[in-house]
Amino acid sequence: GEFYNFYEDDKIKLKELIVAPGKGMSFQKHYKRAEVWFVSKGSCSVMYSKDDPKNPEEIKLETDSVFLVNQEDWHQLINKTDKNCHIIEIQYGSETSEEDIERLYYYKDN
Repeated sequence: GEFYNFYEDDKIKLKELIVAPGKGMSFQKHYKRAEVWFVSKGSCSVMYSKDDPKNPEEIKLETDSVFLVNQEDWHQLINKTDKNCHIIEIQYGSETSEEDIERLYYYKDN
């Protein structure tokens, strides 16, 4: 997919994520930031676990859904549909760096 940064300061970053059909992000967590997702167009799923990465639950997100990812929550966006999924993401915390990421694995197309 793609992403576009709209705004950034030392505590907040606002971006749009576009997850292409059949694609997904890595299964990951962040130590210095939380994220709020607003699905502006399309639908997708999030694989989510508060603390046990071996047992995530799948949560379906539709247009206008809002989802909160707290610091250190495991999460992965997946688009199982045939249309792009557009997400407005607000990152906030002590740091919004792309280096603040721990990945367990990358999404593999099925």
